Amino acid sequence: MLGEILLRLNTLHNLFHMNPIFVALLLLMLPYQNMEVGICKMSTDKDFDIAANMGFEWHRGGVAWAGIEINLWGYHFYWKDADRLVNDSVRTGIKMLWPLAFTPWWCSSKGNVTYEDPDYYTYPPNNMSAWYNFVKTIAERYRGKITAWEIWNEEDLSYFWKGSVEEYVELIKYAYLALKEVDENNTVVMGGLALGDAGVGSYNPHFLEEFLELGGSQYVDVYAFHVYGDTLLQRYEYMRNMLEKYGEEKPLWVTEFGASTFEGGYTELGQALYIISGLLKMKNLGIERVMIYEFRDSGNNASDWESNLGIFRTDYSPKMVVFFLIIYLRIAHLMA
Repeated sequence: MLGEILLRLNTLHNLFHMNPIFVALLLLMLPYQNMEVGICKMSTDKDFDIAANMGFEWHRGGVAWAGIEINLWGYHFYWKDADRLVNDSVRTGIKMLWPLAFTPWWCSSKGNVTYEDPDYYTYPPNNMSAWYNFVKTIAERYRGKITAWEIWNEEDLSYFWKGSVEEYVELIKYAYLALKEVDENNTVVMGGLALGDAGVGSYNPHFLEEFLELGGSQYVDVYAFHVYGDTLLQRYEYMRNMLEKYGEEKPLWVTEFGASTFEGGYTELGQALYIISGLLKMKNLGIERVMIYEFRDSGNNASDWESNLGIFRTDYSPKMVVFFLIIYLRIAHLMA
């Protein structure tokens, strides 16, 4: 296996102007244990097969509440897409971090909405019993197959959460109670915080502190945040200092971490070095889990940041980072 990896690296020698054997030996000397690495947004059997062969241990992805409990076209629950993801997870041995998020149209507190409205899903549910029942239902359906659940996504941005901090505490409370009722070993992860202004909607820089002040910590097993650009140390220090202020010593996960190769962004070599160096830094900081964003580019618009975050292109051709990750993940397994 290592010979195959070195052969692949050698074919890229002229592209990133490094001795591939030196790169491999350097990675061999670094510590890997105690941090598991996953990938975000896989959707097909092929995605899971490739990720498993590379050595990824986790997948962060799922189907939104709004995409399961649809109450449309004669369906109450629609499980086909969710079942396929879970079956692929079980088949390949990749563990799942499933985000529980996004309100269906019929339960949105926006009011007077239809399923065609553009942002109903970002509003809190108007009925917490419905939310509790959904969380309990999905946890029972996938009991023993999914044990880690992330409650919402970037709730400090109004683009994803148009409720208050108080309403989020209520949301995670009901999710926590439902998940623990089904299986006390379920891990409840606070939705990964953006910790920065994304340029869409408003950003609440005090979300975490307000959450802790309101007692939300009693409904959390793990705290999470997202990392893009040169923000890792600043965001880690903010999270750790704020949690210490409130006596919290629970684990930290990074549930989105990536670099875009769009025009004006990172080169493919730059993306590779950013991701590998970031993984090593996070390991040294004591981060327990890291989810790289994302598996494949989501589009072919070379000038769009979000379309070019993948470690593979849309046609499954690998970017340079893939070959670095093959070494990193394989050696991580050997040294665990």
